[in-house]
Amino acid sequence: MMPAAIDMVEDRKQSPRELLKSLESSKDGCIYIVTDRIRWSFYIKGGKLVYASHSLESFERLERHLRSLNREVPALNDKLRSQLRLMFDDPSPDNAKYKVTSEMLCMEYLAILWLVNENYLSKPIAGKLVARIIQEVIEAFLCLPNGEFADKYYGHLLQDTYCSLSIIRTLEVIDKRLLAWHKLGPTISSPYQCPYLVSQTTAEKRMSTETVQKLGRILRGFNFCQLGALMGKDPLAIAKQLNPLIDDGSILLRDPLPPFDLLPKTYYLEPEEEIEDIENSPETVISKMQENAEDMTSISQIVLQQPVKTWKIVCIDDSESMLSIISSYLGREDFQVTLIQDSMKALIKITSIRPDLILLDIGMPNIDGYKLCSLIRKSSHFKDIPIVMVTGNKGVIDRTRARMSGATDYLTKPFLQADLLKMIMRHLF
Repeated sequence: MMPAAIDMVEDRKQSPRELLKSLESSKDGCIYIVTDRIRWSFYIKGGKLVYASHSLESFERLERHLRSLNREVPALNDKLRSQLRLMFDDPSPDNAKYKVTSEMLCMEYLAILWLVNENYLSKPIAGKLVARIIQEVIEAFLCLPNGEFADKYYGHLLQDTYCSLSIIRTLEVIDKRLLAWHKLGPTISSPYQCPYLVSQTTAEKRMSTETVQKLGRILRGFNFCQLGALMGKDPLAIAKQLNPLIDDGSILLRDPLPPFDLLPKTYYLEPEEEIEDIENSPETVISKMQENAEDMTSISQIVLQQPVKTWKIVCIDDSESMLSIISSYLGREDFQVTLIQDSMKALIKITSIRPDLILLDIGMPNIDGYKLCSLIRKSSHFKDIPIVMVTGNKGVIDRTRARMSGATDYLTKPFLQADLLKMIMRHLF
C-alpha cells in the first residue's frame, strides 16, 4: 500500500526543466508525477537528486546498466541479473519481505540495495549505477512538452543512498546531451528506436565486408539503449556513429517498440527562444559516469571488438505452430535452433546437443514443463544453463512453480519477436 501523500502541489503550467529546478528547495522525500500512462519519481535529499525512475520497464533499465557494469564487476552476470528479477520483479507472496511500502514504485532500487548489502556492489560503484539511471530518466523527462504536471509529495526516503547529484549541474550536462540527440533528428528521434541493417552492399562502401556482417548480427531488433549495454558504449555515441549508415539507406530505423513508444521524442519542433537557451547553456565538463561521444572510436572498431558465436538454442513445445513461430523469429545465422515436440525424448536430445539456452513450454502432455525442468536441473551439465519457461499464464502460482522447478526466467504467450530477442539478450549476450 502506498504511503499517504502529505502535501499536494497545485497543477500549473510549467516546463519539465522548471519543475526539476524547483526540487532544489523541496523537502526531503519523493515527488511523483504522472503524465499520460507514465509514472515518474524523483527522490530528493538535501536539495539534491539521490534517485530517479519512471514506470516503463524499470527492471529492463536496471538490467541494462548492470550489464554495462559487468565489465568492471564480473559478478554482475546474467545468472545474478536473473536472480534479481525473480526476487524483486515477481509479485509472489513468498517474496513479500522485499516489498517495502515506501519504495513500492521503484522496486528496482530495492535490488540495488540488496546488491550492496550482499557485497556484489561497492557503494562507489552503486553510486555510478544510480547516476547513470538518473541521467537516462531525466533525459526522457526533459523531452516532455510543457504542461500542468500533477505532482504529489511523499515524505519518505530511500533506505540508503549512494549518490547525491546537484540538480542544476545535472540539467546542464543533460541539456548538452539532448542538444546532441536533437541534432540527429528528425531521422533519429529517440534512444529507443531500433536500427536494422537492410543493405549490406551499400554499407560495404563505408566498411569492410567482415564488419558489415558482424554489424548485421548485432542489429537484430535492439534499440540504441540496449545496443549501448551490449557493446559497452554510450547510446548517443552509437547513434552518432550509425547516423551516416542511416542517411545512406544501409540501416533502417523502426519506431520504438511498446512500451517505449510512450516516451517523448528527443527531436521536436521547439520554440526558437528555447533552442537558443539550450545552445547558450554554460560549458560544463561531462561527469565520469559518461563517455564523451566525440572521442569514441569508430563504429567499425566497436563492431569488430564484439565476440562472434553461434548460440545453440533448444525449443521444447508440443505445439508445431509455436515451434514454427520461434524458429522464424530466430532464423538467423548466429542461432542454431533445435525444435523438440516430444517432451519424452527431450532430455536425451538436450544431453547430446548441450545448448546455451532452453525455451521450455509448460503445458505439455506426458511430462509437463515443470517436471522436465526439474529433470534437466538434476544433471550437473545443466545446472547453470538458462531455462526460460514459456507460458500463457501470468499468475503468481505459475511463476512460483517455474522458479521452484529451477527455471531461470519466464516468457508469456503471446510474445513478439522483440520480446524473444530481449529475453535472449538478457541471458546470452
